[in-house]
Amino acid sequence: MEKIRFFRDSLLGTECDACGGRVDLMQGGACPSCRRILCFRHLYGSWFARLRSELGAESRCVECRAGRTPTPSTAGARGGER
Repeated sequence: MEKIRFFRDSLLGTECDACGGRVDLMQGGACPSCRRILCFRHLYGSWFARLRSELGAESRCVECRAGRTPTPSTAGARGGER
């Protein structure tokens, strides 16, 4: 039986600036501090951090919270490695 179209995964997505993996736009997002597009793992780090973000806490990526803020220009340079 085919899934109901409402419950299907999103076809829209992009690549994570940290790992190059697929970013589902419903789970990942952009860090407001370093302005990189990141997957769930690199943006939140854990389900608890995502829950805090959903409840209104400031959402910053794992690297920004650790004090290792990468510049957006460095993140864009990764694309030439392929």
